[in-house]
Amino acid sequence: MKRVKAKIACGVLAVSMVAASMTGCGKLDGTETAITVNGEEISLGEANFLLRYQQGSMYTYYSQFYSAYGMEMPSTLYDQENEDGTTTGDSTKEQALDSIQNMVLMRQHADEYGVTVTDEEAEQAMAAAEAFAEENGQDVMDKLYASTEDIQDALLLYIYQSRMYDPMIADVDTEVSDEVAQQSSFSYVKVSTAGTETDEDGNTIELTDEEKAEKKEIAQRFLDKLNAAEDSATAEFSDLRKELNDELNEENKSTEETEEASEDETSEEDTSSDSVVYLTYSSCSFSTGSEAEEEDTGLDEKLEEAARSLKSDGEIYQGIVEGENAYYVIRMDKLYDEDKTQSEKDSIVSDRQSEAYDALLEQWTEESEIKVASNWKKLKVTDMDLYTITVETESTSTEE
Repeated sequence: MKRVKAKIACGVLAVSMVAASMTGCGKLDGTETAITVNGEEISLGEANFLLRYQQGSMYTYYSQFYSAYGMEMPSTLYDQENEDGTTTGDSTKEQALDSIQNMVLMRQHADEYGVTVTDEEAEQAMAAAEAFAEENGQDVMDKLYASTEDIQDALLLYIYQSRMYDPMIADVDTEVSDEVAQQSSFSYVKVSTAGTETDEDGNTIELTDEEKAEKKEIAQRFLDKLNAAEDSATAEFSDLRKELNDELNEENKSTEETEEASEDETSEEDTSSDSVVYLTYSSCSFSTGSEAEEEDTGLDEKLEEAARSLKSDGEIYQGIVEGENAYYVIRMDKLYDEDKTQSEKDSIVSDRQSEAYDALLEQWTEESEIKVASNWKKLKVTDMDLYTITVETESTSTEE
């Protein structure tokens, strides 16, 4: 395994690329043109370097994700087939091609936004490319079909990309009114009525009417506790839920011990049951602004309907809400949640900016002449040829 390092100019990124194998698709000429954008040619070596960087970033993301959850990486990642017969590797390569084209377009339009790269930064990019080549040797460079000039230009493309986003979205409206973004937050407890047992065929056994009535009684007991609280408008649902759950477990334990004792009064075995979770607590928010109807909250329809009927802080829904496979008790905590409303405003602005950025790139693409050479098609992204990426941010100071 070869450890591959490159440092993107101006301290933007410190990059380590690891090639897990030295297999490839045969010797290709990296000096040949792979992509042409409005007459500007991108060599196969540069295109392959950019492709492998994106491939490595994707692989590193998934490996970190699986590791965080204590799972092993799947044996097949890029070779997995999609419904249309293509593979994940094909999709990765297609995304890389779009990314390369977009970066080139951003550089071509950079003058319109006053975005430049200095001679000093170009020299730093070349120094990083030369360090990359020197440390990793000719075998890695041959695998990438890349020259130091290819890597230098790739690093400069990343710089242009990082500097173009802000000016490209500068005209986006960042004002969002409370009327549009208002968020309401509420608390609720849930008593599940979903069956937990299966028959011999593996089908879920539905609860009987009597069992459902017992579940509803648990919800009613919570509602009674809430209404009886010293300040029901601010009482902690989590505390009340735990209090009732403990009571239910104690009652269940006493019942089991009594039944066990009546069967065998001389038994000295521990008859206490394991703690059971009879009801759960959650808090969430939903939009009550002018765009509320467009929102998909993912909440149970009956739960959301009841929550939206509450019109003041601390108001409790006086009744048990029967949703899909659950009973609910609900309280409106904040009809206008300032923090969540501000987060929604930020999200709306971010969406506007992303849409404007994507729309501009799409416009430039439609107005451009883009050609993809046949040698680009020879590059493959497979599980036989893996890369990983490590990125570290660095801070640098420059004199103007």
